[in-house]
Amino acid sequence: MVAIVLFSLVGILIGILSSLFGFGGGIIVVPILYAFLPETIPGEYVMHTAIGTSLAVMIVNSFNSTLHHAKSGNVKWNIFKFLFLYICIGAVFGGFLAYFFTSEILRYAFIAFLIYVILSSVIKRTFIRGAHEDFQFPAHSNGIATGIGIGTISTLLGIGGSVMTIPYLRNRGLSMLHAVALATPLGLPIAIVGTFMYMGMGMQVATMPASTIGFIYLPALFGFVLGGFIGVPFGRKMAQKLPDALFSKVYLFLLMIVVIMMMIE
Repeated sequence: MVAIVLFSLVGILIGILSSLFGFGGGIIVVPILYAFLPETIPGEYVMHTAIGTSLAVMIVNSFNSTLHHAKSGNVKWNIFKFLFLYICIGAVFGGFLAYFFTSEILRYAFIAFLIYVILSSVIKRTFIRGAHEDFQFPAHSNGIATGIGIGTISTLLGIGGSVMTIPYLRNRGLSMLHAVALATPLGLPIAIVGTFMYMGMGMQVATMPASTIGFIYLPALFGFVLGGFIGVPFGRKMAQKLPDALFSKVYLFLLMIVVIMMMIE
C-alpha cells in the first residue's frame, strides 16, 4: 500500500505531463521505474518491466487525455484516421521485436532515440518556431511508412507515440496544442498492443515476482493510474494557455531531462 501511495503522487505529475505534452507516461515512467523497481525483478528484465508497465499506464492516461482534449475540440480527427491503422500495424511489429533485445540494449536504444529527436528538432528548427496550422498531408506511401515506423519504435521502447508523432506533426505545420491532442489517441494502439505483448512475454519468465503480471509491475500501475486521474485535467487546462513557441521549447527541455536521467543510472 505504501508503494501504491508513493506511485500515486508521482502519477499526478505523469497525468499532467500526459495531457500537457502527450507523453502518455512513457517518457517519465520508464526512467523512474528503471531506477526504482525492487530487487525482486530479475536484473535482465528490469528494462522490459519498466517498458511493459509504462505501456499499461499509457492505456488509461491516453484514453483519459483524449476525452479531455476531444471535449475542448483539440483533436484533428481527419489526421487521426490517416495514421491510426498504420500505427496499429507497427505496434504489433514492435511488440514482437522486443522479445529479441536485452534490457541493456533497450536502455541504450531509448537514450539514443531521444537524443536523435532532440537534435533533429533543434537543427531543423521547424519544431521550435511557431506553427500556422497549415498541415499538409503526405503522400499515401509516406503516411504508411511513417505510421508503421512510429508504431514499431514506440512499442519497442515503451515511449508511446508522442516522441515521434509530435515532431512529425510539428514539421508539417501543426500547432503544439493540436499535435499533443492527436498524440494521445494515436498512442492508444501502441499502448494496448504493447501491453499485451509485454505481458505475454513476461508470463513465460518463471522468475518474475508475484507483484507482476508478465512484465507489468502492479503497484506502479495502480499508483500511476490513480494519480493520473487527478493530473490529466490540470494538464489539459495548462495546454490551452501555453504560447506555441514556449510550448515546443519546454517539450524539448523535458526530453533532455529524461535523457540525463537515463544516462546517469
